[in-house]
Amino acid sequence: MKKNLLESKITIFIFDSGLGGVTILKYIKEVFFNVNFIYLLDNKYFPYGNKSQHFILQRLIQILKKISYYYNISLAIIACNTASVSSFPQIKKYFNFPILGIFPVINLAIKNTQNKIIGLLATDTTLKNLQIKKKIKFFSKNYTIETLSSKKLVFLAEKKLLGYKLILNEIKKIFVSWFNLTKFPDTIILGCTHFPLIINELKVILPKNIKFVDSKKDIIINLINLEKKIKFVSNQKQNIVFYTQQNSYIKKTKLYFLNNGFNSFQEIKI
Repeated sequence: MKKNLLESKITIFIFDSGLGGVTILKYIKEVFFNVNFIYLLDNKYFPYGNKSQHFILQRLIQILKKISYYYNISLAIIACNTASVSSFPQIKKYFNFPILGIFPVINLAIKNTQNKIIGLLATDTTLKNLQIKKKIKFFSKNYTIETLSSKKLVFLAEKKLLGYKLILNEIKKIFVSWFNLTKFPDTIILGCTHFPLIINELKVILPKNIKFVDSKKDIIINLINLEKKIKFVSNQKQNIVFYTQQNSYIKKTKLYFLNNGFNSFQEIKI
């Protein structure tokens, strides 16, 4: 059942270097109505997963300044684990509207695991983040957290969303190190917003009965908790997508968004 977030319509700005933020957008649309969306695809710097923390923070400041100058953003969601762990809490100091980030749900995985072996599937930058490393170390006395980074998996997830057929064996090869473990993780954290896009493929190639966890419930809870803090009400009537660079996938990307409730698709210089 959908929940009315506010009596008046609000505008949520969601952005990612790629299409992973679409998974967050879908979660929100399933629960809330009376919301318009601005989605920014920062494909000029896709993927964020191999960028430095400093670069990501400065890039996010540029993006938020540009969009908030032209639009009354009710709140912004950094729909990328890599960008979120690289920019919080510093990014919130620059703006007077709420900003939410997406983070690997290690605590949720701890609650769900039965064999105490957890898989964390994320980007290289996320796994190198100091806070993530500290959290893994904190739980390491009682749990084993196996990490796996794959830029290729991010690209494959994008291709699937745009209608390309994936080769399952190509995905399975990415997990060879986990298949060589004595015990396979029974709970896997999807630590990148792209990975829920290929959840069906993962269920086929990986052992049965694995519990997959991601940040969708956290986002919904945070939105509900932010209800009283949202200041800017919007008269925006369109759902808008911006992209930052022309590439060979733009036509398919435009078609996807126009077929999924967006009215405008345009390039923006940032």
